[in-house]
Amino acid sequence: MTTHATFIPKKCATIANENIFQWKYGTIKKTAEFSDFYQGEFFGEFYWSIGGGMGTAAEENTFVFSMTLPYNGDDALPGVYTLDNGLSFLHGHWIPAPPGFNGFRTVDADSATLNIINYNPVTDIVEGTFEALFKSHGYRLNPKGTFTMKRLRPSTQMPDAQRESTP
Repeated sequence: MTTHATFIPKKCATIANENIFQWKYGTIKKTAEFSDFYQGEFFGEFYWSIGGGMGTAAEENTFVFSMTLPYNGDDALPGVYTLDNGLSFLHGHWIPAPPGFNGFRTVDADSATLNIINYNPVTDIVEGTFEALFKSHGYRLNPKGTFTMKRLRPSTQMPDAQRESTP
């Protein structure tokens, strides 16, 4: 079993940060309005999470990609991951719902590759690429993307070099 947490903005606005999370469908290029990279825990199992998307629930136009993989330590993060060696990759989007509810549907990728090219545990910046194929349940998505993102973490978990430079 895998878990994915996606943080969707409540307001219609691009979340200002230095993260870059982009994907293409053929020649159509999209840039995420929100994104996150963090190390989380679910029932004692630690994992990495990388994701990004666009839209808000209020505007009924949410569209996200989310990837998780087992946490084996900061230094072990760089590498190539597939669905066969621990990667979980999903797509989620807004759907119509009964009055008083927000609808959101997710689908798991049929195949996916995540390449973590570099992770610097001092600056907490990760760089990588991803590709996925969603063809089940009527989906026909084949995003190919890149990202450069800063790890989200509580200030108590920051590396000493970052903690000393944080005002």
